[in-house]
Amino acid sequence: MEQRRLLLMVLVAMLTVSMTSCGNDDFWSQFSGCKNVNAIGETRGDSTNPLEMESVEYEAGKSGVLYLKHINVMLNCATEKVVVTASVNDRHIKIIENPIGDTANCVCPMDVECKITGLSNGEYTISFYRNNDTDLYLEFKIDYSDSLIGSYIKNE
Repeated sequence: MEQRRLLLMVLVAMLTVSMTSCGNDDFWSQFSGCKNVNAIGETRGDSTNPLEMESVEYEAGKSGVLYLKHINVMLNCATEKVVVTASVNDRHIKIIENPIGDTANCVCPMDVECKITGLSNGEYTISFYRNNDTDLYLEFKIDYSDSLIGSYIKNE
């Protein structure tokens, strides 16, 4: 019983530490931390190299909401959190992922999630930047509607 309570407290603390907010209800983000990777670079339980599986899943919510999940982002193992900022301007959604933490001599796959609000139906370009707004990391287009669901697989 005591172990369960301790495990629950640790899980709550981990979620609290990894949650990042812009200070309003229009945007939120979170990240997974390092995923379990074995010695040959494969995510446990999956036979595909995480470097080849980096992708973005997206799904519309109600009233102009878009949920994005950047899957298997390769970041430094010592990353403690990822500060995400987002802006929407002229049908362009700009997302900046800024990893925070010490530097270790390794990388590992992590997931970064965020929610964007205030969208209207139509085509948008989604751009992910690393560390600043000039280091473009990946970019793709979506045709937003309340029924939108899909994914983009990074090919590099």
